Amino acid sequence: MKSLRIFDWSKISYVARGMLVGVLAGVIISLFRLSVEILLDTVIEIYQFLNENPIWIIGWVALMMLFAFIIALLIKHEPDIRGSGIQDIEGQLHGSLKLNWSSIIWRKFIGGTLAIGSGLALGREGPSIQLGGAVGQGVNHFLKGNRSQENILISAGASAGLSAAFNAPVSGIMFILEEVHHKFSGVLLLTAFSASITANFVAYQIFGVEAALNLGSMLQFPLEHYGHLVLMGIVLALGGWLYKEVLLVMPKLYSMLPIPPYLYGFVPFLLVVPVGLYFPNMLGGGTGVINMINGRSTTLWFLIGVFVFRFIFSQVSYGSGLPGGIFIPVLSLGALIGAIYGNGALWVTGIEDIFLRSFIIYAMGGFLTSVTKAPMTSVMLITEMTGTVTHLMPLAVVCLVSYVVTDFVGSGPIYEDLLYRKVNRKPRVFEGEVAEIEIHVEVDSNLDGMMARQLTLPFGARIIKIRRHDNEFMPHQDTVFFAGDELIITTDKGFVAEVRKRLNKLN
Repeated sequence: MKSLRIFDWSKISYVARGMLVGVLAGVIISLFRLSVEILLDTVIEIYQFLNENPIWIIGWVALMMLFAFIIALLIKHEPDIRGSGIQDIEGQLHGSLKLNWSSIIWRKFIGGTLAIGSGLALGREGPSIQLGGAVGQGVNHFLKGNRSQENILISAGASAGLSAAFNAPVSGIMFILEEVHHKFSGVLLLTAFSASITANFVAYQIFGVEAALNLGSMLQFPLEHYGHLVLMGIVLALGGWLYKEVLLVMPKLYSMLPIPPYLYGFVPFLLVVPVGLYFPNMLGGGTGVINMINGRSTTLWFLIGVFVFRFIFSQVSYGSGLPGGIFIPVLSLGALIGAIYGNGALWVTGIEDIFLRSFIIYAMGGFLTSVTKAPMTSVMLITEMTGTVTHLMPLAVVCLVSYVVTDFVGSGPIYEDLLYRKVNRKPRVFEGEVAEIEIHVEVDSNLDGMMARQLTLPFGARIIKIRRHDNEFMPHQDTVFFAGDELIITTDKGFVAEVRKRLNKLN
């Protein structure tokens, strides 16, 4: 008699949990996305009304100040809703931050809607990812899962958040593996895949299956002009480095103001009023800018002026700490660089005008790569957002060049830098609570081939277990680490960031 096939119920349970997270995250993020779009469309119509009836401008300024005040109260009571939230998700998964999921969900939803919907240069992807992660944490709380299961569901929720924000399920999965975890895990992939696909299905029911950016048809980029892609990749890498440097110095500039940090949002809310009155096309995260330069003939000086304006507007908006992301603003800046470079290339070499759109799309991916140092995510996101694969090879070339040059100049991923600055400002004290750190030994790293006795860990941290293939064992001093090993290390929760920083240097 044939033996019955034994199902791996543990994996099936992760699929079910991932789908549950995907449904909940898909509903919440779709409502968030819908709220932002409705408010932004309404704001644009109001600015058209104000240009015809300027007497109402004072009342509108008062309303903008009310929005800023509401967000200030939300930030004061929950500081972890500041910014995009992606760095907070990474810190939570690495054990250096502890987030209150129930507080974040409703405060981030309201704060993000008001900030992004009011026309500031902020994106919806960061809040969507943090909202998704909070949903995953909440599901684990109600299912009474352990710490390992919580990390998996938080990751799945974050993946679902990006998927629902852009109708980009593959990008959501890739982002978690490449940007957050920097590793491949079967259970993690399975759960994130289930959540991402489910959330995307929910988003389809509300927004349809249209691509997030409809930039029109494209021809295959000529092979003889690939040299331009390399040069543009270099330009994008240097531009991304400048963007990150300015972004990291903005908190210092804001700290010069004689007001507490949670009130910094009043500055961009004051500045957005004249922007809306005189430059309504500049409102929002940047999709309007991308469509504007894609659908009309513009001069080089106009493009340069728009780039400088959007660069400053983006920095002022995000640097204030308002709830909002940088993906869409970064993509719009990349599109502007691509348009500037493309116009120059058309003028110098005589490339056909039809390929200007190609430069715009490739530059979006290259600039995002230079800021996040996640080239595979950038390639997949642009592909899914534009709904075409004809540009896959040249887009990959631009992203690869941008990544290599960014790495050469020593520029790190923006979210790691933001997380380090946030965690590093906190006092390092013993909290009296043990935390576990998991790290996979990479091939040819300093850990690969090292003996346990040679590994010096700070602050009383120690290795308690090693997972090798399907086995687990306790190491001794002569144990040799091999590539693929998963080291489980314990330390006090107050020193997780320092221990992980030490391990990352070795790995």
